[in-house]
Amino acid sequence: MSVDRSWLEQIVAEDEHGLLDTPVKAAPKTPQSRLVDAFQEICAFIEKHGRAPDKNPNDITEWQLHHRLKGIVNDPKQCAALAEYDIHGVLVEPEPPASIEEIIAKDDLGILDGDGDVDIFTLRHVPGKTIQPDEVAERRECKDFDEFKPLFVECHAQLKAGERSLILPDRKEASINQGTFFVSGGVLGYIAEVGDERRERGRRSARLRCIYENGTESNILLRSLARAMYEGGRIVTESSAVTLEKMGFEVEAGHGEIYVLRSLSQDPQVQAIPDLHKIGFTRTSTAKRIIQASEQRTYLNAPVEIVATYAVDARVASNIESVLHRFFSAAQMNVTYERDGEKVAVAREWFSVPRAVIDEAVQLLSSGTITNYEFDPLLRTIRLRGS
Repeated sequence: MSVDRSWLEQIVAEDEHGLLDTPVKAAPKTPQSRLVDAFQEICAFIEKHGRAPDKNPNDITEWQLHHRLKGIVNDPKQCAALAEYDIHGVLVEPEPPASIEEIIAKDDLGILDGDGDVDIFTLRHVPGKTIQPDEVAERRECKDFDEFKPLFVECHAQLKAGERSLILPDRKEASINQGTFFVSGGVLGYIAEVGDERRERGRRSARLRCIYENGTESNILLRSLARAMYEGGRIVTESSAVTLEKMGFEVEAGHGEIYVLRSLSQDPQVQAIPDLHKIGFTRTSTAKRIIQASEQRTYLNAPVEIVATYAVDARVASNIESVLHRFFSAAQMNVTYERDGEKVAVAREWFSVPRAVIDEAVQLLSSGTITNYEFDPLLRTIRLRGS
């Protein structure tokens, strides 16, 4: 089907009302033009109300204009782009007055005028002077830390054995006393001394001497320590034995000893082994345990010398011994006794390990971190696993 061209031309020519005219599309807005339009809405508000838009909770439009203006003012790039449109100077920070006289001269509303006894240079309703502590606690080196170090070792061991636990502090500060262990900032601390106590606003107040396991100390205020406890710290409970004693129960003295011995054998084969030590445990005293060492194969049928002993709870002594044996297994010396060609006894508790390294392992075991380390049989030292 075809359309007569003359007929179409006649329709267009007779379109008196321009119904067939094609409207011209407006050019797309740019980010700059949208920013200008948004700012001009703010300018229109200022012209109408004589002030900048505020956070008016009763007028959502004014609230939105206020936040829009705040966003523009806080953006140097937008301020620069709108500088030529800022006819009210809302984007320019006003120059500060050069003097008090200038401030008073520009007080058109008389806000600063004197009124009877009112004087802007006289301070009223100002809080009184805050009383500062006479001394500020700071961490410093603990000169006698060696006296406290065994306490930290024992506390770690008791935490590991479940005899102590970590609890949230008492809001009434009743748990902060001399002899208390605590954890603050991930560091174990010990309250060695509590100074003269006094009551301030109904609460305890005193200076504390706190020793920390990293070898430092501080004379922190009791309430400052309490505040640190409330903000993520922990109190270490007393040992279960002490608790039972306070409750009136009799507690068995179940202590054992981990011992380190050195052989006094004259056998050249024994003397040729460097740093040969026996690591074992007893529920009695080590001195009693080795009285007949020369007659026992476990002592290589020779007298021995006590190198070191470590007091431990008898209930876990054998476990501690097993851990140390596994830790030094690469340096273990298995001595086999035979009779008529058959094995009759084996001494497995002897290790070629320097005494200082054994002591270090015991310290790691007490602190519960021994699993992070291993014994290097070539260098005969302890190192971090994987290093």
